[in-house]
Amino acid sequence: MYSKKMPHDPRSARTMRIAAAAGWLILCFACIPTCVQAAESLQWSITPYLWASQTKVDLEFRGDPVGGDTISFNDLLDQLDTAFMIHAEAGRGNWSAFADLTYLETSDTRDRPVLEVAVDSEVTVLDAGMAWWPGGVGSSLSVIGGMRYSGFDDRYRVNLEGNPVTTLRNTNDYYDALLGVRYRFDLGERWALMTHADYSMGDSEGTWLIRANLAWTVGKRRMNRLVLGYQFKEAEFESGDVRTDYSYHGPMAGFNFRF
Repeated sequence: MYSKKMPHDPRSARTMRIAAAAGWLILCFACIPTCVQAAESLQWSITPYLWASQTKVDLEFRGDPVGGDTISFNDLLDQLDTAFMIHAEAGRGNWSAFADLTYLETSDTRDRPVLEVAVDSEVTVLDAGMAWWPGGVGSSLSVIGGMRYSGFDDRYRVNLEGNPVTTLRNTNDYYDALLGVRYRFDLGERWALMTHADYSMGDSEGTWLIRANLAWTVGKRRMNRLVLGYQFKEAEFESGDVRTDYSYHGPMAGFNFRF
């Protein structure tokens, strides 16, 4: 998690998106009692994490390439104001509800010969849904299904020789159906390889994600895990005549609390 002070923007969609994320969490977790026996105890898993990804962006206008860029993780840190990544899951019996939230807020200033362009961006990605565990919650295999929300909010302030000229804003929201599978390979009493693969499609042109994490169980009760691994993600979005292709890849690390 990273945090840096920035001026308050009353037009920001941050509050609405966090409220939407909380609403999906409550809705998914509320579905659990209808799927399982009330006598069973609820199992929780919460994992704050960091994904140090490199990002490649390719742009097309009416099918023709018009440019792109590659942003390293160090470059992203220079622009980053706020970052929050967390996975939460609760279940019992053969069912669980999950939510995975990523929120990024960046700001940058681009100087031109005469103009100065200040860019403030917010990215919100929320995966929420249900998981079915054939062997019971906490076993090796689970199949997931739900929704993936991807929200982009970009604000541009143009200054001419220090004087404000105009302010522009571009906001896009995409809702996709999500389907995936997770499998854990137990390597010993304390070690495991945790894998995840999913695909989503709907408002977007398609997003797929693959990750593999090596997990080391810690604590006297052996209920928590330190996770280290690698994640790869590709996503395509269309807005009018413009198609944007994103490719993310890089190491990730987190700590999994189970209770």
